Amino acid sequence: MLGWAQGIYIEDERKALLEIKASLLEVSNVFNVENLLPTWVDHGKYCDWERIKCSTTSGFVTDLSMGNMFSIEINVLDIVYVFEKSHVLIWPLNASLFLNFKELRRLDLSFNYIGNTFVSSGLERLSELKRLENLNLGYNVIETNIFPSLSELTSLKILNLTHVNRYSMKPTHVFVFYSLQTITLSGSGSRETFKLSRLKSLNLVDNHFNKSLITALTTFTSLKTLNLGSNSLSGPFPSQELSELTNLEMLDMSFNRLNVTPSIQDCKSLMRLERLESVSLALNYFNNSIISCLSFLPSLNILDLRYSFRFGKVPNLPYLEVLVLSENNLNGRLPMEALASFHHLKLLDLSFNNFVGSIPSTIKSLSSLQVVLFAYNSLNGSLYNDGFCDLKNLHELDLSHNMFDGNLPICFSALSSLKRFDISSNQFTGIIPPSLIVNLTSLEYVDFSFNKFEGSFLFSLFSNHKKLQFFRFESGSEKIEVETEEPIGWIPMFQLKYLVLSNCIRKRPNGSVVPSFLLHQHKLRVLDLSHNSLEGQVPNWLFKNNKNLGILKLKDNSFRSVIHMRYKSNINTLDMSGNHITGTIPEKLQSFIPRIRYLDFSSNELNGVIPTSMFDLTDLEMLDLSNNKLSGEVPKGLFTNLSRAAIIKLSNNALYGHVLSGNLSFMGNLDTLKLDNNCFMGNIGINTSGNSMGLKVLDISENHFTGRIPSWMSNMCSNSHYSDGCELVARNNRLDGPFPFGEASFEFLDISQNSFSGPIPSGINLKYTKHLHLGSNRFTGLEPDAFQNLTNVLTLDISQNYLSGRIPEFLGELSKLRILLLGKNNFIGSIPEKLCQLNNVSLIDLSSNFLTGLIPRCLNNITGPKQLAFIQKNIGSYGVDSFWIDIISQYHIRDTFYPPEFFQFETRDEIQFTTKNNHLSYKGNILDYMSGLDLSSNKLTGEIPEELGMLTHILALNLSHNKLSGPIPVSFSYLSQIESLDLSSNNLSGKVPSELIQLTKLAVFDVSYNNLSGRLPERKAQFGTFGKESYEGNPLLCGTPLENNCTTTPQVSKPSTKKDNEKWYDIEKASFYGSSCSTWIVFMLGFVAIFYINPYWRRKWLEYIEECMYTCYYFLYDFVRYLYKLFHE
Repeated sequence: MLGWAQGIYIEDERKALLEIKASLLEVSNVFNVENLLPTWVDHGKYCDWERIKCSTTSGFVTDLSMGNMFSIEINVLDIVYVFEKSHVLIWPLNASLFLNFKELRRLDLSFNYIGNTFVSSGLERLSELKRLENLNLGYNVIETNIFPSLSELTSLKILNLTHVNRYSMKPTHVFVFYSLQTITLSGSGSRETFKLSRLKSLNLVDNHFNKSLITALTTFTSLKTLNLGSNSLSGPFPSQELSELTNLEMLDMSFNRLNVTPSIQDCKSLMRLERLESVSLALNYFNNSIISCLSFLPSLNILDLRYSFRFGKVPNLPYLEVLVLSENNLNGRLPMEALASFHHLKLLDLSFNNFVGSIPSTIKSLSSLQVVLFAYNSLNGSLYNDGFCDLKNLHELDLSHNMFDGNLPICFSALSSLKRFDISSNQFTGIIPPSLIVNLTSLEYVDFSFNKFEGSFLFSLFSNHKKLQFFRFESGSEKIEVETEEPIGWIPMFQLKYLVLSNCIRKRPNGSVVPSFLLHQHKLRVLDLSHNSLEGQVPNWLFKNNKNLGILKLKDNSFRSVIHMRYKSNINTLDMSGNHITGTIPEKLQSFIPRIRYLDFSSNELNGVIPTSMFDLTDLEMLDLSNNKLSGEVPKGLFTNLSRAAIIKLSNNALYGHVLSGNLSFMGNLDTLKLDNNCFMGNIGINTSGNSMGLKVLDISENHFTGRIPSWMSNMCSNSHYSDGCELVARNNRLDGPFPFGEASFEFLDISQNSFSGPIPSGINLKYTKHLHLGSNRFTGLEPDAFQNLTNVLTLDISQNYLSGRIPEFLGELSKLRILLLGKNNFIGSIPEKLCQLNNVSLIDLSSNFLTGLIPRCLNNITGPKQLAFIQKNIGSYGVDSFWIDIISQYHIRDTFYPPEFFQFETRDEIQFTTKNNHLSYKGNILDYMSGLDLSSNKLTGEIPEELGMLTHILALNLSHNKLSGPIPVSFSYLSQIESLDLSSNNLSGKVPSELIQLTKLAVFDVSYNNLSGRLPERKAQFGTFGKESYEGNPLLCGTPLENNCTTTPQVSKPSTKKDNEKWYDIEKASFYGSSCSTWIVFMLGFVAIFYINPYWRRKWLEYIEECMYTCYYFLYDFVRYLYKLFHE
C-alpha cells in the first residue's frame, strides 16, 4: 500500500487500509450495506479518502474516523438491538493492522460490532503508537477484561468505553495511565478504580460504583469534570472528599441515592472548590437543607435539582445562572417573588410541576433570561400582560401542555433571538399573527399543535427562515387549516429535518395534494402527513430526495393505486394504513427498504398472498397487515424467520390454512400475535421452541380452530418481565375439552363461544385478571372459590353454560367490577343482597336461571361507574431516529418532550347483552357508556321495588318472564336515561303510570301479558311511537293504540231462559270414551308439535324436568343423609 509522505508513497499504510476494508465484507453483507468505503481503492492519494485525515507536513495518517460503519441509528432504543445483534455479527478486526500508522493520534471505532477478537489480536501492541491520544471503542461488545491491554497505551489522554457491553473485571486490577486526561466508562459495568494522576475529565455514568469510590477519587486532584451519575452512591453528600478536588469545575451526581446533608462544618469545606460552577443532584433524596450546604460553593452558577420531589420552595441562591427544578411536585403560583433577585438567571426550568394561575408580569424583571421552560403545569390565562415581550434575550420558550388561552400577542414578533417556540397542547384561539412568523427569522423549532386556532395559516410565511429544522402542527380543531400551496410556486430557504402536519392541511374541492414545497426538502428524517385526506399516488420521490428519511407516516389519507417501490431507502418506520391502496404486497421489499423496523399496511384494500420475501426483512419489529383482503396460506416461517419481530398482526383478512398446526417454533422476541377474523383451521400444535413463554398477546378468535388448547398457551408470559398485560383471545372457534389453566395470570382471557367442558378449575391464577370471558361453553358445577381473587376484574362473563348452585356472596366484594354476566345457567336461590355493594357495576345479567324470591331493594345503591375503564390503551411505541438526539443536545429538552407514536393493539372487550329486544354485541369504548339490568326469565316474585327508580343512569331494564305482581312503580318516571323497559309476562296489576311519558329517551316499552287495567297514558313524546304489541295480553287495558275504547259501556250477556230438561248424566259411553281418546291424542300431538317448533318452550320444559330431577335428588340425598346420621347417633 502506498502512503504519501514527503513525496513518497508509503505502501504499508495503503495496504493496511485496504485490509481493514476487506475485513468489513462479512458483516456488511448481513446488513445489506453495499459498497462500504467506495473511495478506498488501490490507487490515488489515500489522504483524500473518506474518514481519513493526514498530517499536512508528513502526509502520514493521523486520524481514522471509523465510527458507526454500518450506519446504525444511534438512539437509546437501538442500543439494546446493537448488543443483541453483535453476539451474532462480530467484525473480525485485527488490532495489529493499526501498527502501520506510526503518526496516528485519533482512532474512532465506536458502534461497529467489534468483539473480543479485537483485544486478542494485539490491542496491547498499540502502545507502539507513541502519538495515539484519543481512542473510542464505545458501543461495542467486548466482553473480556480490556484494561490489561489498555494499560500499555501510556500516550492516551482520552478514552471512551461507553456501553462496552458491561464487561466484567476483577477488582484486584489497578492500572496506571500516566498521561490520560479523559476517560469515559458509561454503561461499562466497571467496579474498579484507576490511578489516573493526570486525569482531567472522568465519566463513570451508568455503573455500579458505591460510596467507596469517592474516597479513591480524592487523589485525582487534576480533575475538572467529574460525572458519577446513575451509580449506587448512597448516604450523605461527600463534601469532605470532594473538597480535595480543588480544580473541579463540573460535578454530576444525579440519579443516585444520596439522602443526607452533611454538618455545617463539613459543608464549609466546599469553600475550597473555588472553580466549581456546575452541580447536578437530580433524582436524589435530599431535602431543603442541602441548599444551605451548596451555598458555600463560591462560584456556583448552574444547579440541577430535577426529580427531587422534596424541595418545597425555590432555593435562595440568587447568583445562579441556570436553575432546573422540573418534576418536583411544586404547586401554587409561579414563585416570581422568590426569583426577583436572580438578576443573572439565564435558564429557568419549572416544567412538570403543578403550578397554577397566570404568569406574573414581574417575569420581565429577569431580563437576562434566555431559556424559559414552563411545560406540563396547569398555568392559564392569556399572555398579553405576562412580560415575555420584554425578554429581548429569549432564545427558548416552552409553554406546552398548560391551559393558556386567548390570542397570541403580536409583540412576540419582537423576540428576534427566539430559536425554540413551543405552545402546543393549550387553548390558544384566534388566528396566528403573520407578523409573528415573518419577523422571527431565528426560529429553528416550532410546535403549534393541539390548540383552538382559527382561519388559514400560510406555511409560506416560513419561506425565509433559513434555520428552521423542526415544525409540528397537529390540529385539535376543525377551524384551522394549513395552506401549503399559496402563493403558487413559493420556494423555501429552509431544510427541515422534522415535519408533522397532521389533520390540518387545507381540504380542496378536487382533493388535497402532498405539499409541493417538499420537493425542495432533502434532509427530512421524520415526516408525518397523516389524517389529511391526501389523494393521488404515494409520493415515492420522498425516498429519492431524502436519503436520511427514517420515519414516514401517511396514515388515514386517500392514496390509491398499488404500492410501487422505486428507490432504495434507509427508512425504519413506514405507516401507510387507512388508505385505499390496492393490488398485492410488493415482492422483494428487502431491496427497497432493507432496514425497515415498523411496517404498517393495515386498513387498505390489498389482496393476494403474503410474499415469502417478507422473511428477508430481518430488522422488522412490527408488521401490521390487518384489515385487508389478503388470502391464501401464511408462508411457513413467518413466525420463525423474522427473529426481531415483536408484533405481527394479520387480523381481518381471508387467510386460511393450518397456521398453528404441527410442531411450532416461535421467535424469541415475539410479544404480540393477532390472527383473529380469518379462516384458519385445524388443531393447535405443540410448541417446541419454548419461546411462547414470552408471548404476551395471542388472538386467534373468530376462526375455525378445533381440538384442545395446548398447555403452552396457558403458560404464556411466564418468561416475560411483566406478568401483567397477558392476553389470550380464542373466542368463537370449535375448541373443546377442559381448558388447561396454567401458571399465566391473564389480564384478558376470552375463550367464549367454544365447547369447553368440565368444571372451572379452582386453582386458576387470577392475580392480574381484568377481563374474564368463559361464556357460551359447556362448563358445569359451581362457581370456583378462586373467583374471590378477582380483585382487579372489570368484566366477568360466565353466561350460557351449565353452572349450578347459588350465586356466591363474594361476587359482591369485587369492588372494581363493571360487567357481570351470569345469564342462561342453572343458578338457584335468591339474588344475593351483597351484589348491591357493586357500586361501579354498569351491566348485570342474571337472566334465564332459576332464581326465586324478591328483587333486592338495595339495588338502588348501584350508582354506576365514575370514570372510564374500557378506553383503548397503547402498547408499543417507536422513537425518532438520531435526529431527536440532535434536538436534545441542541435545545434544553429531554426525550420526554417528544410525543411518541403508539400502536393501539389492545384487545377490545366484547360482550353480548339483550336490549331493545335485540341480543347484540357491544365492543370497546362503548362499554363505558352502556348500563343495564336484566333479571328476566327467572321465578322472581313479589312487587317491583320502588327503589329501582333511583337507577337514573340505567339504559336498559328487563324484568320480563317472572312472577312479579303489584303495580308498576311510579318512580320509574325518574329513569331519565332509559331506552328499553321490558316488564312483560308477569302478574303486574293496576294502571300504566301516566308519569312515564316523561321518559323522553324510551325507545322500547313492553308490558304485555300482565293483568294491567285502565286507560293507557296519552300518546305524547315516546309513547306516541309504541304499538299495540307493547300492551297485548292485558284485556282490561283501554285506549289508543288498543282497539278497546275506554268510553264504551261493556255489553252484559243475558242469562239463557231456555230450560234444559235433559239430565247431565244421560251420556252415551262409547261416544264419551271415543271423544276422550281423540282429545288426548290431539293434545299430545299438539304438545309435541309446540316443543318441536318452539325451542324456547322446549328449553323451558327440559329445564322444568331437570329442576324436578334436582329437587328429587336433593330430597332423597337429604333424607338418606338424615337417616344415616340418625342411625349413627
